[in-house]
Amino acid sequence: VLVATAGVLTLTACEKPAPSVTVFSGTTTAHREAICWSFESDRAVDEGDCSVDLESQEPGEVAETLLEEIAVIPATPGETVGISVDPVVAESGWVVSINGRPLTRKPVTEKYFRFTMAPQPLRGGDAQLVVQALTDDGAQVRGSWIFGISDARDEG
Repeated sequence: VLVATAGVLTLTACEKPAPSVTVFSGTTTAHREAICWSFESDRAVDEGDCSVDLESQEPGEVAETLLEEIAVIPATPGETVGISVDPVVAESGWVVSINGRPLTRKPVTEKYFRFTMAPQPLRGGDAQLVVQALTDDGAQVRGSWIFGISDARDEG
């Protein structure tokens, strides 16, 4: 009975994992759970939905914590970058941007999206790739993932 009770307590203490996004280019792949995710499809994320504690840290500490969570993918200009999302992310649509610039006019509703890196080198050598899942009505952000893209020519 004690073992069964301990097993139930262990199961109730577990939280459902947030959906994941995978980004790849060339031979490099990065897979991450959402930094922020609302398990309710009609509700936007709030600070309590984030894996990073946004309330109790100073802004510099939040930035440092986020940097630890971000995977960086090397890519050269003209190279294809692929993004694969969990099915729950594709259901209501998602948007992707580089350095704040959207890569599509409308939300993506497929599980896979690819784009070609611009032919000119990245300004400063790297870029921020942000994937945001949308709520059912498409009006708010339900989840967020952040990746870095570095100029692979600088890696050598």
